[in-house]
Amino acid sequence: MTLIITELSTFGIAMVADSAVTYIEQLPSGKETHHVLNGARKLQFIPQLSAGISMWGRGSIPTKHGEIFTYTWLGDFIEQHSDVHTIDDFANILANELQALLHDKKEPLGFHLAGYIEIDGIKMPTFYHVRNVDGDFNKYEHHEFIPGQDFPPRELPRNKMYITRNGDYGPYAVLSQAVFQALPAIQGGIGLDIPHPSLQGRMSYHSAWVRFVSELYASSRLLKTIGGNIASLGIYPGGQIDYSLGE
Repeated sequence: MTLIITELSTFGIAMVADSAVTYIEQLPSGKETHHVLNGARKLQFIPQLSAGISMWGRGSIPTKHGEIFTYTWLGDFIEQHSDVHTIDDFANILANELQALLHDKKEPLGFHLAGYIEIDGIKMPTFYHVRNVDGDFNKYEHHEFIPGQDFPPRELPRNKMYITRNGDYGPYAVLSQAVFQALPAIQGGIGLDIPHPSLQGRMSYHSAWVRFVSELYASSRLLKTIGGNIASLGIYPGGQIDYSLGE
């Protein structure tokens, strides 16, 4: 599985993702064995759009050359569509191509796509969730791939954030809500800004959550399906980029 988080705020756009991929092998006995491989580039940059895209769900895509990892397919898709110059067109082409390749597959797959669109001289953030399901981590309803513009371009009020998370996000959803409610007491009593009021602070904060949830899985002796390097991407309102594949 995966944990990806995307946040839109007045500071900019922050995107983070882990790099673990669960690989299943069928043994001669008929049993299955699971391996977790690290190093998948689940978060990538789209240069001509100054936008970011991350993925969750199904780990491979069927092609005429056989099944390939979804993140590898995504990197090739970005290169092959370098002539697409709007986020909306990119989202629609992505949805159409995924539908053509996976029309008969019933496994969840989704992509966070975020960037800025200029309207009347003002750059405004927008977010698409290209996906073939709706619901939450407990139950999904399948449908055809849709572009899913969940956050049309508009300005955000100061100190207001739009956050989307996908993948295996159950523990994160519960714990992050509890911490969010406790943060004012921490800031007031100790004087710590958690997170720091900046885009870099927001990126580090969400990266810390992915890392923490990964370690929680390890502590529970479950298969560590979230983990590896934590990639982060920051897109400032002015267009500057802060991109790290993590450590």
